[in-house]
Amino acid sequence: MTLAKAVIIDDETWTRKVIRQLGYWEEFGIRIVGEASDGEYGLELIHHMKPEIILVDVNMPLLNGLDLIAALRKEGNEACVIFVSGYDNYEFVRTALKLGALDYLLKPIKQEELNQLLRKCVHTLREKKDIREENLVGSFLDTAWAGSYYKLRDCLADAMLTNDMQVMRNLLNDIYELIVKNEAGTVPKGTMICVYYSMLGTLQQFIMERQYDAAEIFEGKSTVFVFSKECSFDEMYGFLSDLYYTAYTRIQELIHARNRIDIKQITEYVKEHYTEGITLEQAAATFFISKEYLSKVFKTAVGKGFSEYVTALRMERAKELLVTYKIPIKEIGERLGYVDQAHFYKTFKKFYGKTPKEIKEDNNIQ
Repeated sequence: MTLAKAVIIDDETWTRKVIRQLGYWEEFGIRIVGEASDGEYGLELIHHMKPEIILVDVNMPLLNGLDLIAALRKEGNEACVIFVSGYDNYEFVRTALKLGALDYLLKPIKQEELNQLLRKCVHTLREKKDIREENLVGSFLDTAWAGSYYKLRDCLADAMLTNDMQVMRNLLNDIYELIVKNEAGTVPKGTMICVYYSMLGTLQQFIMERQYDAAEIFEGKSTVFVFSKECSFDEMYGFLSDLYYTAYTRIQELIHARNRIDIKQITEYVKEHYTEGITLEQAAATFFISKEYLSKVFKTAVGKGFSEYVTALRMERAKELLVTYKIPIKEIGERLGYVDQAHFYKTFKKFYGKTPKEIKEDNNIQ
């Protein structure tokens, strides 16, 4: 569940990458909804995405971090701000505190310090009750051609349901032509940002409505475009189009996999290997399907989650070995693939409501 949106604004690619990698975003319920490499695009990004958390570098081209936050504060923006700086300076700290910043991080960024501040941000936002679950959407386009744009965008979502990629290509091209024709010359920053997140939000909504996981569809591919003074509309739109092509191709692959998947064959495979500590990942790899898809289809067809099903097989066999074959308790867990004996005991008691010893006593086993 997403509780807060965050943006990262820093002119150093490496710093943005480090922040993305070191943060416990999912754990804190934070979603990075945008990145920018200069202050002017950063300001536009914030206006459109309305993040609750802003991580911003102090020294950037066009508009530095202190001036950017000062401008936002004048507008009444009360987002939680974490400054990033390459030097420790008293005057900077004083200015940052005057702007109501939560704190600042010194480069090189340390994981523990970053996550302490993210945790503090979430706590502060909860206290202010300025934290909420929200879909990834940008603000609306305010142009004469907005109506035509939104009609084409909605048709694009419908085109994803067809088996003809050319229909989708044509609509992506129509949207491109509409914008270029009406925005003769350079497409404004705000328009670029709004179009990007509007179309990305539509794509992600389509994926969720089809009960797919966005992470499963994009398979680690970043959906965050970094806005900067160097980026062109063509570059941004090409990146966005690639996301649509990736999603379309991946969804078609999953649909075909769904049509050919044989749950009976998979359950037979699990029954043959459950004593080896088989996992969802291993089973999915064996049948050349994604673990997310197997998990979803398995539960629908069998009525139990994959792990729950494997645990039931193990526990039923454990009781059989204990009661029917009178195998010593200490050997049973090992035979069933449990490396940790304590984990086996705990799982057994949770499953039956009794310990192996109590089951033995109930069945008068010496």
